[in-house]
Amino acid sequence: MSATGMEPRPVGRVGMPEVQRVEEETRTFRALDYRYGGGWCHEAALAQLSWGYRLLEAASTERVKAKLCAALGDLTSLVGWTAFDAGFPDAAHARFDRAIELAREGGDNGLAANILYRKGRVYLHYDAPREALTAFTQGERAAVAAGSQVMLSLLCANQAWAQAKLGRRDEAIRLIGRADEAYYRAGDEEVPVWARFFDQNDLAAMIGTVYTELALGVDPAYALPGCEELGGVVERYGPDMTRSRSFCLVMLAIDHLLMGDFDEAAAVGARALAAAESMNSARFADRLRPLEAEAVRRAEHPEARGLAERIATFAA
Repeated sequence: MSATGMEPRPVGRVGMPEVQRVEEETRTFRALDYRYGGGWCHEAALAQLSWGYRLLEAASTERVKAKLCAALGDLTSLVGWTAFDAGFPDAAHARFDRAIELAREGGDNGLAANILYRKGRVYLHYDAPREALTAFTQGERAAVAAGSQVMLSLLCANQAWAQAKLGRRDEAIRLIGRADEAYYRAGDEEVPVWARFFDQNDLAAMIGTVYTELALGVDPAYALPGCEELGGVVERYGPDMTRSRSFCLVMLAIDHLLMGDFDEAAAVGARALAAAESMNSARFADRLRPLEAEAVRRAEHPEARGLAERIATFAA
């Protein structure tokens, strides 16, 4: 059964209706992933992908085949992303590699750039910033080939995060500037559905993330600009972006701990845990570890100690 509750019919020849069906299913799964986490929809999206791949065997025009490859590349990428969010990085990389092939078969450099961004994020999450930079740099080249300033902004922002993880403050700040400039140049650029999450608020979230990373690894003074960026971000995210909002709350709580605002850190941390109750995301549990570590380091303060205990209970 598909996400829309309809059984896919056997296909002898593929036309645009089948391509549109793949796109519709992908939109449905993407919305579930943003709101509830990859663990909620990974298996269903994977089953839909199996049906989608059968379409590649059917007859079609060259135009339809290119559109189908791009649509299936996007769905394959989404399945990879949900695998990543559910805690299966090897499966995620395998899906992303196949998705890149499909995007290139479909002649869609912008989609290839988006998939390389996602592949880089897996590396970044598992503390491999150099490998992440390689993927992001490849994605940047694809974004330039596609003429997409939005994708260029997204990839520069993520390169900044990787550089911050490596402790390269100047390079991280430079790349934040490039990301901001590219986003400004994008203007009214038409943004494909798979990149629409990256709006002005998400760019601010990335900038706040980079500052928080620098605060953790380079200079705690960066916690203040991190707070300034993330404080507004979390209020602007709606319920359709629950996971992103939860991640930002975690980083905001880290910034407050680093600044010695223990009451506020405990309150923000509690909001993050409450927001995550409806999610099924292994990534969220992983993102809590730096917050827990910083809280444990400050366990002489009752608020920090209480936050560490609540995180430990949540993780258990």
